Amino acid sequence: MKKLFARLSAFTILFAPLSVFAQVGNPLIFDNFSDLVAKIISTAVIVLMPFVVLAFVYAGFLFVKAQGNEEGLTHARQVIWYSIIGAFILLGAEFFSRIINNTVSSVIK
Repeated sequence: MKKLFARLSAFTILFAPLSVFAQVGNPLIFDNFSDLVAKIISTAVIVLMPFVVLAFVYAGFLFVKAQGNEEGLTHARQVIWYSIIGAFILLGAEFFSRIINNTVSSVIK
């Protein structure tokens, strides 16, 4: 049973990113520079957001592992805090990229 679980885990870790990269597409076919930058930032968010989710899962394991130990809980809270900051940075970058892209596109047209 352990070998089956290990093989399924390895398969998932190796091939799960392929589904993320299948959504990315070719970012080099654009009319202007602002569309290119917006697509690059959008692609970065798609690729990096699973790592943010993994950071939250890791923090959850740290909370369970701490078992009331104050140092372990402090470290787990710190990991959660950094994960939240990373998620806000990623989503904020995409948000500002879309705002700037829409503003530039409306000025050009």
